[in-house]
Amino acid sequence: MKRNLALVAVATAVLCITSTAKAVVLIGGSTNNGNLDRTHADEVVPGFFLPKPNVWVYSGSRTITGPYQDGLSSEPWAGPAPTPVTTDGLLNPPPPDGCDVSGPDCGVFFKAFTGNTTTDGPATVSLTQTLPATPGQGYRLDGWAGAEANYLGTSIIALDFFDGASNSIGSVVNDITALLQVPNGQPFNYKNYSVTGVAPLGTATVRARIAMVGGISNPAGGGQAFVVDDFTLQTVPEPASIALGLLGMVGFVGLVRRR
Repeated sequence: MKRNLALVAVATAVLCITSTAKAVVLIGGSTNNGNLDRTHADEVVPGFFLPKPNVWVYSGSRTITGPYQDGLSSEPWAGPAPTPVTTDGLLNPPPPDGCDVSGPDCGVFFKAFTGNTTTDGPATVSLTQTLPATPGQGYRLDGWAGAEANYLGTSIIALDFFDGASNSIGSVVNDITALLQVPNGQPFNYKNYSVTGVAPLGTATVRARIAMVGGISNPAGGGQAFVVDDFTLQTVPEPASIALGLLGMVGFVGLVRRR
């Protein structure tokens, strides 16, 4: 009977450990424009503007010619079902161009064709958000991604950790390239992906990163889009605290059994 009571205590303790460590959403839905709906007009070349997602930081560079602005754009056609249907694009005053005007539910279109192997070089383009983080805390980045059949590039989602002086102290990367074009009957073969990591000692910030690396134009032509939509960054229970809690309960069971 004592042993049964001890096992009940273990089960209850496990439930308490997992239930009290509730996730905190840092990016998701309208929080920090996780659904990518809200946009602004960005001048990519003099006099020519393209919509890009608010809050997210754009970075684009080609290996030969260097930084450039036309590596991606926000598009209403880039986030169809099965990605969640969202309408935050209607909440803000519309920019000169963008999803707020042409449609409320947007995704982001990475332009692999802006890279090449001759004049400009392959293109690396990313969207990032950097937020305060706690050492030992677990973080998970989830989001949707897909690609057309002739896309040429490496696609990743990642968590990067930095110390108080903005030095990189660790990264967890999920290379989703091989799965992007696996047929699933959905537009762009859209699928949900995630990456999870624990902030190392000394962490001050965590950066959510979605990137196209080494993108080039396919000589065969055809559809070459890499598209993403609806990202969530949230905390997850720290593995160490759960393990310590379970070890403590195992010790408690052993003590009851000895008695």
